Amino acid sequence: MKTQAEYSFQVRSYECGPDGFVTLANVCNYLQEAASLHAEQLQFSKSNFQAEGQDISWVLTHLRVSMTRLPRWEETITVMTFPRSGRRITAHRDFVLRVGAEQVGVATSEWMVIDLSSRKVVAVPPRVFAQADDEHPPVLGDAPFARLRWDCHGTAAAQTFTARRGDIDLNGHVNNVHYVEWLLETVPPPAGGPVDFEIAFHSETLAGDAVRAESAEVEPGVWAAHVAAPDGREHAVGRFRRP
Repeated sequence: MKTQAEYSFQVRSYECGPDGFVTLANVCNYLQEAASLHAEQLQFSKSNFQAEGQDISWVLTHLRVSMTRLPRWEETITVMTFPRSGRRITAHRDFVLRVGAEQVGVATSEWMVIDLSSRKVVAVPPRVFAQADDEHPPVLGDAPFARLRWDCHGTAAAQTFTARRGDIDLNGHVNNVHYVEWLLETVPPPAGGPVDFEIAFHSETLAGDAVRAESAEVEPGVWAAHVAAPDGREHAVGRFRRP
């Protein structure tokens, strides 16, 4: 069985902004769907675990997406993806995005497995690492993730949101892409790219929870951002860079 796979997605009109480019949040949707489909193919998806009587599932803990440009309406994005090795409780997956023969972006991700009843992290099943593609070089290098922190004081763009039932995914919490959507409401739109975006997820948000998304330009073309609960508990922290 191949440890690499390709999935194609045609950009729909409702996935684009007013400029005709697909939104960064929908690029993240393509990555999530490709990861889910390939995990199913490799027999380590949530449904595979459940069929074996294991009440466990994947959660995304870190994502970095680097786009040279954002695809336009009606273009077809091909997402090539492959799992990489990790540590006992984390596994990695990379992505290469193309439009035709043109490479338009790469992405890398870190995942954990949780027990859906206790909501606690459990060890990654060994068969995941057994199918890691470590011959393919990491698309963003061996250390692609930064230590993201929100330590901005003073002026920041902010929006408040309430998590809706429609924001909840198969794991019973707000889907990771909605955090990207919330943060994008506080930073200038990418206008077709290029853009380098990174986000780390720290805690769950449930239906009905109130959140506050904030961002601040910390240097020219770079925005720090985070999503937090009213009591200050941080759900996610991110960084947007416009080269």
